[in-house]
Amino acid sequence: MAKISNKELYSEIIKKVISKELTQKEAAIKLGISDRQVRRIIIKYKNIGEDAFVHKNLNNKNAKKIPEDISTEIIKEYLTNFCDYGFTHFYEEQGYKYGISFSTMITIFTNNDIISPYAQHKTIKLYNENMKKAIRDKTITEPQEKLFEQRKQEEIEKHIRKSTLNYSFGQEIQMDAAFWIWFGTEESTLHLAVDKATKKVLSGYFDYEETTNAYLIVLLNMIINFGIPTKIKTDKRNSFSVNNARSSKSKLNVTQFGRICEDLGIELICNSNPLFKPNAERENGTFKRRLKAELRHNDITTIDEANKYLNEVFIPKINSRFSYEINPKRNLMRNNPYTAEELNFIISIRHERTIDNASSLKYFNNYYLPIDIETGEVMSFRSGTKCTVVNTFDNKLYGIIDEKTYLLILVEQPTNEITSASKNGFKPSANNPWRKFKIR
Repeated sequence: MAKISNKELYSEIIKKVISKELTQKEAAIKLGISDRQVRRIIIKYKNIGEDAFVHKNLNNKNAKKIPEDISTEIIKEYLTNFCDYGFTHFYEEQGYKYGISFSTMITIFTNNDIISPYAQHKTIKLYNENMKKAIRDKTITEPQEKLFEQRKQEEIEKHIRKSTLNYSFGQEIQMDAAFWIWFGTEESTLHLAVDKATKKVLSGYFDYEETTNAYLIVLLNMIINFGIPTKIKTDKRNSFSVNNARSSKSKLNVTQFGRICEDLGIELICNSNPLFKPNAERENGTFKRRLKAELRHNDITTIDEANKYLNEVFIPKINSRFSYEINPKRNLMRNNPYTAEELNFIISIRHERTIDNASSLKYFNNYYLPIDIETGEVMSFRSGTKCTVVNTFDNKLYGIIDEKTYLLILVEQPTNEITSASKNGFKPSANNPWRKFKIR
């Protein structure tokens, strides 16, 4: 059906009013005007005919319309040389050239999808939608596309998260573990290290229990990737604090983890109050809401797969979304001065043992001989000599005797074939004198 013009519509309805087919009120409703205006049009029609339905300004140029060349010039000037200026700044610097008002300039920019770098959020949202549609429809010009990319980058930089001024990166690291069914059907424990200043998760590790070994893995990865922190805050789990372990340096209660922190120059502070390490507690909540769902969605059911996804995918994604940028001027994280071999030796489990009459020592039901690392010679020591057994992070055994380090070699033991014997391996004969006595 052909579309009826306004002139044809007015002509048809006014003629029906004159012929009494419609009332003036009905005509006013159909045309969306007042009864009085209908009467005026009827009088005008009777005087000048069909021209009564044509607006008197038809084909007349708007005296206030901005010339097209000025609009084109001001848009080109802004996009080429002043796109990092705010609209007010640009008008103050360049507006006088064009002889237009500030509101007119804003109208020109708005009609051509140009926004200020300081636009409000709702304006940016509408602008992004229009630009994406123009890109899909391939109606966007090259200058507009460049401006769109610049505005997106400005929006990212505008919202870069900055760390608190009260702390520096590496000044305080909070460690904690969360016990939950993270993947599969078995419960496991997620160990995390979180920086107080930047809220970055520096390292994470899954284990089936909260273990010292898991915390050592977290510590090692943090040192390798970021450096050595100034302070670590933890709770009072056995991994960090027990009453019967005392440090030879500080004389405070210390564990294997505490001794390692001393060797690395890290201050370890323990407190059982959850508010003592709020950032670690908050990250536990974030990980529970997000990580478990992602592990399930990616069909991850084993601990090795979970650890790989945690450190390679999830933690980088969480840090980019929620953490602050590291300020180089506020960085107390010390650079790692150790080689991999030295770190393996420092991050180790150590126990005190005593050399026996055979110049060997017993360690977890096995016997070991100290070997000179340089010459490979078996060393002999007097019975009763104290030896510190060092079980390195990469599971090598060393012994420290009189401040010198030796390699420990396993001594294979012969099989004991005595099946029924006393505690010392001796079984008395049937006619032994002690059998004559009865114990009452």
